[in-house]
Amino acid sequence: MEISDALVALAGAVIGGGITGYYTLKATDKALREQDARERLREEKEIENLLDALGVEMKTLWEFHMRRIGNLIEELPDGKPLEFYYPLTQDYFTIYNSNAALIGRIKDRALSEAIVVCYNKCKKVVDGFKYNNDLLRDAKTSGDYRELADYARIIKEDHFELKGYVERLLGLLGQYSINNG
Repeated sequence: MEISDALVALAGAVIGGGITGYYTLKATDKALREQDARERLREEKEIENLLDALGVEMKTLWEFHMRRIGNLIEELPDGKPLEFYYPLTQDYFTIYNSNAALIGRIKDRALSEAIVVCYNKCKKVVDGFKYNNDLLRDAKTSGDYRELADYARIIKEDHFELKGYVERLLGLLGQYSINNG
């Protein structure tokens, strides 16, 4: 009887351990799935906040640009120099630059591409204005405004190209907010 009692006790321990192990695995699996779901929601909210911030940054910068010089560029007659000094001394793309690593986590490829293209064009336009400032300084010194007038055509082309990128980006961001908000 001692062997049979020992076998029964062993069988009970094995069965009890198996049942305990099974439910422990189920509980662990459930906890991991819930943790993954919370992490996905946290990341989605982080991306949503980033997109909202990028929209505010781009809209604000574009409105300032249009008030400051955009309308002047659009009305500038062909062949005329852009005789406007545009003081550009800081990083105007704070949200984009400080969150560039997150852009790759945006699931909408058209939107992430529009963000990168638009901001890169913005940076090119800023560089163009800096160069125009240099040309303006040189023209005032030399009295020769031909190079400045020639460069005004490039400034104008870049402005209208950027305007299209900004409109596309703000439209995609607005659509994203409607679909995900």
